[in-house]
Amino acid sequence: MTIKLDLSDKKLLYELDRNSRQSNKQIAKKVGLSEQVTGNRIKRLIDNKIIDYFHVKTNPMALGYFHAKSYLRFHNLTQEKYAQLVEELKHQPRIFWLAGLRGKYDLIVSIYIKSIAEFSQRYQELFKQWEPYILDRKILFLEKAFTYNQSHLWPKQPHQEIIYTQGSEEKIELDETDIKILKILNQNGRTSLVEIAKQINISADTVNYRIKNLEKKGLITGFGTKINFSEMGNNYSIIFFKMQNMNSEKYLKLETWAKFNQKVVVLMKTLGDHEVEIELITSSQEELDQDIKSLREEFLSEIKDYEILEVTKEHRLTYFPF
Repeated sequence: MTIKLDLSDKKLLYELDRNSRQSNKQIAKKVGLSEQVTGNRIKRLIDNKIIDYFHVKTNPMALGYFHAKSYLRFHNLTQEKYAQLVEELKHQPRIFWLAGLRGKYDLIVSIYIKSIAEFSQRYQELFKQWEPYILDRKILFLEKAFTYNQSHLWPKQPHQEIIYTQGSEEKIELDETDIKILKILNQNGRTSLVEIAKQINISADTVNYRIKNLEKKGLITGFGTKINFSEMGNNYSIIFFKMQNMNSEKYLKLETWAKFNQKVVVLMKTLGDHEVEIELITSSQEELDQDIKSLREEFLSEIKDYEILEVTKEHRLTYFPF
């Protein structure tokens, strides 16, 4: 059943997605509610499964990983077998995103890897027993990607660009304490400094210093909120674009277009069968069609072809899948 949200609910979701580590008091001041009402509304959004959880955002390339995506289409696969496959994949290390799809492909599996050889090995480990059911697959590697905050929830608010995947000369080495902090933040990005300190037996000041240091080094890129858009009646779409005649200036123009389109939540420059992926949250098919039309007009001679997939269910999203 679709849950109807008022503007105050949407403002709360916007602020929580922009920075989920804000206190209820800080959020209340920004959205024009009391601190108590803000806390009650956040709890209601969680209870109604609009909010799944709060998480830390990281750039895997800062740890020497890059991002590979497998789009899979199945045949002769029963619902029971499909559920078994999803359940197995949900618990595998390094899987960042796992989602069901409607369209040419049935499932997307995004994974962090360090080399093409490692990807080949991991793919075999994950799907060897499922090969008889795989009718088609598309493999992509991310060269550069950005996420954007959910500014479509609160019109006229800034559409903030956040690094999702981007190369770096400096690779960060994490010690045991860093890893413990990241794992806690990955499970609940709103966990207080005091509670984190208590769990790993260090001071709150040390926790605060460690988090800020990981932000400074480019590993932590933000703190977001996993929002269940299907419960709100919205459409979550992935669009593949095959491009031509592109150069750095035109890619910059594309990034600018995405930055000023509040419905865009992810922009990716990819290596593989297509060159660009865009993920959008729209309230209707007509709205999606209008966005695609706008982009095709903007890049009339560059877009050769495109394909649309709909995300039907997100089974896993974790920025620190270790």
